[in-house]
Amino acid sequence: MRIQRLFALVLLCSFALPLPSSASTSLASQTSGMILLQVEQNGEAWYVNSASLTRYSLGRPDDAFNVMRSLGLGISNADLAQIPAAGSGAPGSASMRSRLSGRILLQVESHGEAWYVYPKTLERTYLGRPADALAAMSSLGLGITDADLATIPVAGDSTISSSDATHLKKTVTTSRGSFTIDLVTIPRETYEMVTDTAETGDCENGCATKTLADFVAENGGTIGIHGTYFCPADYASCAGKTGSFDPPVYNTAAGIMRNEFDLPYQTGPMLTTNEDGTLWFYHRTPSFGTSVAAYESVSGKQLQSAIANYPSLVEGGENVVAGEVVNASQTTKSSRGGIGFDGKNFCLVIAHSASVTDLASIFDEAIGADYAMNLDGGATSALYFEGAYEYGPNRTLPNAIVFRHR
Repeated sequence: MRIQRLFALVLLCSFALPLPSSASTSLASQTSGMILLQVEQNGEAWYVNSASLTRYSLGRPDDAFNVMRSLGLGISNADLAQIPAAGSGAPGSASMRSRLSGRILLQVESHGEAWYVYPKTLERTYLGRPADALAAMSSLGLGITDADLATIPVAGDSTISSSDATHLKKTVTTSRGSFTIDLVTIPRETYEMVTDTAETGDCENGCATKTLADFVAENGGTIGIHGTYFCPADYASCAGKTGSFDPPVYNTAAGIMRNEFDLPYQTGPMLTTNEDGTLWFYHRTPSFGTSVAAYESVSGKQLQSAIANYPSLVEGGENVVAGEVVNASQTTKSSRGGIGFDGKNFCLVIAHSASVTDLASIFDEAIGADYAMNLDGGATSALYFEGAYEYGPNRTLPNAIVFRHR
């Protein structure tokens, strides 16, 4: 999509203009309709909706496209002609220009071409080809500090922002259909991943569990997601093995791998991080090694976190779930959890009314992850972000993944 390519370029642009100042009006009012670039971070882009005076994240191309679809205002060719194109010098209609200041317009009588009415000039800029977009955003994007940005409310149904991680409720479209998801994007540069287990020793029955909020708090974190498949107490088939789980999980605080004996036998993938920040995704868990000691001896690195589960969803930017073992329960529509990453970010997803195969398409097509692994789902699903559950809490958990500031 042309519109999607535009906002990929927004993230590359850090051109800053002086912010307006006024003691009598809010910053949201002063920046109404503007595109703001978060210059103290990585140039993250936000759009201030002039109708609600709230900001929407334009984080990834798909996010930006969804914002434009939901906030774009349809306009006829005749009305659009009353707003002069940038640089044309045409007078247009003063009332029309003022009324549509800062709005994104969709040319409904043509092919849905998108235009942005820049509030400072009340002229329209075409949001089409990448070269046009780059020129537009370099000259029109407004730099803003974190402190100033924090004074502009976040749209209630869009992004909930922390200092540099974001939570987004959104609907994504893939080749397998449309899905509502909770997406947390976490910069790898400023956060570290830790894995935790409710108890350090191996356990076969009556194993300890706790809430995701407890896992997050005890590790000094701010973000968390549920971990592996396990045997909950409410399953009749789990009698005699409640709270137990098979995949190896590293307890970061204790420096102990739960189920270490099972490393050579696990058939699913494994995600690990090291204390120097390096990150590895093993197609099959046995490739990690037979023990933590063996891994650290061979790699020369100290393990920070590790968690195995199944199946693998995305590897090397390709959807690989078709080559994985997917059992019958994973083909049903339910809440599904997963973790993935690319060169810059970790991505946590809770997908609603989705199968595991659907989740793979979400990570591949809608998020663009380089690697992704399925976690547990259903009534185990839980997502915690900046002091609150965004999904769950549901069941208590024997293990979890937590993210904390470095």
